Amino acid sequence: MLLFPAYRSQETIRYFQTQTISLQPDTVQAYIVDFKDDVDNDTLFQARSKEGYPVLYFRKIKTSVCFDNKCRLLDIVVYWNVTGRYLGYELPKGEFLSKTEHEPFKPEEYTRLSDLLSDPLSPLANFSYEELVPKPASAAGDLDAVSSATAKNILDYVVEGAVYTTYKLWHIVYGPAQKEVTDLTEKRLSPGFLLKILESPDASDKLWALNHIRGYVELTPELQNVLLGFIDNNQFNRAERAIHTLSPEALKNDALQLALLEKYGRVNYALKNQLITKLKEAPRLSNPLKTALARSLVSANGELLSNTLDLFQHHRVADPETGRIIACLLQNDNNFLSRKAYTYLKNVKIEDRIVEEQLNAYRVKHNL
Repeated sequence: MLLFPAYRSQETIRYFQTQTISLQPDTVQAYIVDFKDDVDNDTLFQARSKEGYPVLYFRKIKTSVCFDNKCRLLDIVVYWNVTGRYLGYELPKGEFLSKTEHEPFKPEEYTRLSDLLSDPLSPLANFSYEELVPKPASAAGDLDAVSSATAKNILDYVVEGAVYTTYKLWHIVYGPAQKEVTDLTEKRLSPGFLLKILESPDASDKLWALNHIRGYVELTPELQNVLLGFIDNNQFNRAERAIHTLSPEALKNDALQLALLEKYGRVNYALKNQLITKLKEAPRLSNPLKTALARSLVSANGELLSNTLDLFQHHRVADPETGRIIACLLQNDNNFLSRKAYTYLKNVKIEDRIVEEQLNAYRVKHNL
């Protein structure tokens, strides 16, 4: 088995995050990659499911880790999930990680290391290798790996006594190999595979998948239904990405427009604006959608009101039914609302007697 919960035995040490993609490894494909780092191994392994979908990636690492003017070979396998997130690490049988003076890690230190490696925003990104443990010339041979002032600044982000090991592994996880992982995943994207990623309970997996639909794969009915399910008030970023994913080709579908209209009635102000902006990409607006949005203007205000009228102007909505609904707003006590309605009707010529009568009445009332 490639994945296990975190545990330590006399033979093998493995520490893994929860696997969030519900696929099982079936085969392994090796890729030769120029990682442009100081690790000799140039092979990235991709585990695939029986469907041919990537499940996870791993790289075998053998490199020196120096501290206190001494070096010990780091022999470890690092794992990523399909979206490039850190997944875990594994040591060969009988191998162990060590600290200063080659003191072996304790079980809790292996756990801490895995937790530290799971943080993509670690300040370790901003330290150079030389800054980790500066050694004054007068005492270079007497300092341990965590005793200097600069080292104390990073103690929250490393395993104590294993500064270089933590730093090295973190930069392996988030270095060139991570980009290779996501590049390889992109090459095997399909609607079915993205549906699997979208099932992940991890928010970053979902966002990664949402960012890799438009322009990558066909928007199938199954994918479209999942996207619609994400348009709610629970997570704005996810909802915004789901809206962004909808293409002009998809938006020409009347059924999808009505589904978005149903969402419009349920979501908050910010997402309403997102939906209105997205509908500017539609080749046209369906009649039911135009009518419903025009009627919603009575309760709209500020940016949403302007955006909706801009949407109508963008699509040159000039049918009498919509025009009459907007013309009714000319009599509204809200001066901003009535003025926006007037500006719209003046710019978009609607050939309808009732609309013209209300426009003329507005001009007389306001001396225009």
